[in-house]
Amino acid sequence: MVKGLLKHRKKQSRFMNLFWSNLTLNKQAFRALAFAVLALSVFSCEKSNGTIGSGNFIDDRPELGTKLSYPVLSYTTAWDSIVTSSPARAVLGNMNDPLFGSVHSSFATRIMLGKVNPDFGDSTVCDSVKVRLAYSSTYGVVGGQMHVQMAPLRNALIDTIKYFSNQLPETEGPIADTILTLDPDGIVFNGVDSLINTLTFDADPAYFQSVIFDASIAGESHFADNNDFVEKVPGLQFRDVGTGNSATGYFDLSAGGSVIQLYYHTGSQDTVPKVFNLTFGQNFGDPARAYNQYVHDFSGAAFDVANYDSINGEYQTYVQGGQGARTVLEIQGLDTLIDKGYSINRAEMIVHAVQGTASPYTLPGTLLLLEDYDSTQALIKDYSSSLNPAGGAANRADIREYRYSFYCTRMVHDMVNEQGRIVSLILATSAANSNVHRVVLGGGMHAAIPVEFNVYYTKSD
Repeated sequence: MVKGLLKHRKKQSRFMNLFWSNLTLNKQAFRALAFAVLALSVFSCEKSNGTIGSGNFIDDRPELGTKLSYPVLSYTTAWDSIVTSSPARAVLGNMNDPLFGSVHSSFATRIMLGKVNPDFGDSTVCDSVKVRLAYSSTYGVVGGQMHVQMAPLRNALIDTIKYFSNQLPETEGPIADTILTLDPDGIVFNGVDSLINTLTFDADPAYFQSVIFDASIAGESHFADNNDFVEKVPGLQFRDVGTGNSATGYFDLSAGGSVIQLYYHTGSQDTVPKVFNLTFGQNFGDPARAYNQYVHDFSGAAFDVANYDSINGEYQTYVQGGQGARTVLEIQGLDTLIDKGYSINRAEMIVHAVQGTASPYTLPGTLLLLEDYDSTQALIKDYSSSLNPAGGAANRADIREYRYSFYCTRMVHDMVNEQGRIVSLILATSAANSNVHRVVLGGGMHAAIPVEFNVYYTKSD
């Protein structure tokens, strides 16, 4: 048995000797690999001036470096206006909020022929009109009443210009004026089926008799193409002129349920009901065009947008969509890093929602962090890529506590190492042109949940 073991060991030794003595290529490869590992261990510890990312590695893990925490001065202002052309959804309501005051939301939209070149025949009469708007969602406590008016636009909407939230259109007299309940779960009977998730009301058939049936029978040329039609029949404005309630409706104009149904008959002997549909643009290639309008009244709000403290900052700040309130942030002392050439390894900001201020209003799922360059605002570069195009998402910090976290490493690097200038920041809701979501935040002066701003950096050797 001992001889067998010695024989086995001898074979192993001979094999290893053959490997090292005969396989020259293997020896060269091993030496090259060893050199590469040595080079990697050396260069991974080097840091260049003014870079983004970790400068040091310890046990193959990045070291964030020195942490600096900066105080943040924050206060609330209001937007002058925002671009609301072609919003994701139309907004309609008159919402009264004990913290944010009131906001009137309305929208203007084109209408289009469900079928071009309609052939109605002589003596066609429009008997009734049903307007149906498909809910996308609602905001606030539903069940309150709305005083809805619908009026024709005087001027056609133009594709090549931007429409702003404070730009109220010129309209004719209303062709619908009705009291409705804002309730997506309310059941509506359309004569055949029972519908839900649809806001439905009647409109004056005389208007549509004139611009649709009479004009078509007269042979007007703009019925051959919707691009021509929207120039001759500009569209409609929808608004809530009531005293207000506790909710606002969001509507999907591109949904199949959003339609204006014109019921008509042709001649006195026609006993079969007919319907012709007008849409808001549901098909590919339709020249759809709409924009939202907002009018805010902050006189009943818990804050004063005209008298904010930009010197010391505020205890609480406010953010609301739809041209509402915005939070301005100024990072105190960040300018001390300018031109130091430090590697900015990480920068983060955490903003807390104030407990007890949300219900019954859902918090915005995402807030945007913008750089304020006086006349323009730009989304920070950290969130301008397709990998993370939004911003700080709301996340639960405790049982009933929510906060918004922002990673702004690139922003800080650019400010201190390239621009040499620290600009103010703005917090706004995402998709602000098509929602009135709102949130109350702990300001820089808040004793328990102030804004947190941390920078991790390493110095060059």
